Amino acid sequence: MLPMLAVRMQGICRRYYPRGVHANDGASLEVEKGSIHAIVGENGAGKTTLMKILAGLDLPDEGSIEIEGRLVKIESPSKAQALGIGMVQQHFLIFDELSAAENIFFGIEPIRNNKISRLAGIVDSQELNTRAQQLATEYGFAIDPSAPAASLSIGARQQIEILRQLARHAKILILDEPSSVLTEQETRVLFEKLSDIRRLGHTIILVTHKIHEVMQIADRVTIMRQGRTIGTYDISATTLQKLTSLIMGEGSIEEKQEPIEKSQIDKSKIERSQKNPLVLGVDGMTVRRPRYYGIGLSDISFEVHAGEILGICALSGNGLDDLENALAAFQSPSFGTFIFDGHHIEPHNYRRYQSLFQKGLIAYLPSDRIKRGLASSLSVRDNFIALSRHDFFPKGWILENAAQQAILDAIRSFEINALPDQPAGELSGGNIQKLAIARLFSRDFPKLFILCEPTWSLDIRSAEQTCRRIRLAKEEGTAILLLSSNIDEILELSDHIMVLSRGRRVLYQKNSSLLNRAIIGEYLLGNRIHG
Repeated sequence: MLPMLAVRMQGICRRYYPRGVHANDGASLEVEKGSIHAIVGENGAGKTTLMKILAGLDLPDEGSIEIEGRLVKIESPSKAQALGIGMVQQHFLIFDELSAAENIFFGIEPIRNNKISRLAGIVDSQELNTRAQQLATEYGFAIDPSAPAASLSIGARQQIEILRQLARHAKILILDEPSSVLTEQETRVLFEKLSDIRRLGHTIILVTHKIHEVMQIADRVTIMRQGRTIGTYDISATTLQKLTSLIMGEGSIEEKQEPIEKSQIDKSKIERSQKNPLVLGVDGMTVRRPRYYGIGLSDISFEVHAGEILGICALSGNGLDDLENALAAFQSPSFGTFIFDGHHIEPHNYRRYQSLFQKGLIAYLPSDRIKRGLASSLSVRDNFIALSRHDFFPKGWILENAAQQAILDAIRSFEINALPDQPAGELSGGNIQKLAIARLFSRDFPKLFILCEPTWSLDIRSAEQTCRRIRLAKEEGTAILLLSSNIDEILELSDHIMVLSRGRRVLYQKNSSLLNRAIIGEYLLGNRIHG
């Protein structure tokens, strides 16, 4: 007897006009009821677009959709919700001003049971918190319903998003790149919860590029490439190597890597020793925050020298965001001194530090590419040239030919699936990341790179290319601060490693074979201190 299908999508086409870009080109998908089904592919393969169509967030130009054997038209998110479909998007839609319970039941809050309250729409806060706690308990989530959303970790915020869909009776739960912003520990908890949700009769669809995670959690996997469905496979009957080969197409990863422009790295060019000049020193940096907004930073000190990578990691809510804000000149520290290229900068003179970015001495890749690294309404080309005023606006007006050639070169070199005049907001998460990386690495290297989550949402080949470019910048003498929640990335790239826990430095030492994922994890959890 054939298993019942929760979802069948056939011949799905989605074109974006007037450019005629094919996000989906005859894509198909079959998902068995009560299973965990993964959809994988390189950046721009059409995975997220296909799921947005299923969730009513986008409309197909062609194709059909069946839910549990019934042909349906999904024209809006409300129609998808009525069919029991809910989607947790890559970028969470959380209101920081509201509590956890208010976020879960936003728009469907219980109203006090009296005439005046019903007319005025006054929320029954006690009933709201009770329902949120009951829902969380039913699905095995540990949350405080009254906690301000702004105080929650990334993992907890994701749980709120999942509970929001379950509160609306979603039987088919879609998660887009669910582990892209999670630590290893948070990912492990997420997978345990998804298995519990599946056992309660729900169908789960995961959109991801992390093949090793697919092998851990999924029952079946569908592979997409260039908007088309390549095939669907039982996890028990395939291997990591086979899936990787199918995702990439013909040839190995190494064969597909184009040489970087400065491919011949002279490793003797820089002697990595204490003789390398100090580029950035931070002494006693403290960042204060309102108590309910979580942990800031307390007395943080470190150094990064020319031709050196300092990797800094922390669990969400333990100070990494505060460190990024201070280093990227968004927030002045309460105390502490910066030393940049021999010049001392105190908190009261923080504008002097901010000017280093304008002069091109420091280049910054933000962790949140949507809010800080992208003007979604502007074209891909305009986003690319935005930081290069001297190159493309030497006399106050744009050099059209130079700008067009530069973005075409970047699209080719960084394998961005986009057109120059396409609005950047139309790009997939991985292609937005590639655009942000291309904008930094297509210019002359600065004295200091501040790179936050550089391989976030990138496929295997793009992540490796990005790591190669980071190493090249190091070989050319740039100092690099690498802020990442990816322990493997930190261990692979860093010369020195610093770990934060509860806003304090708990590890700061040279990278060596004595450090591994398990040991770093102990420091992240605050179980070890070697500051």
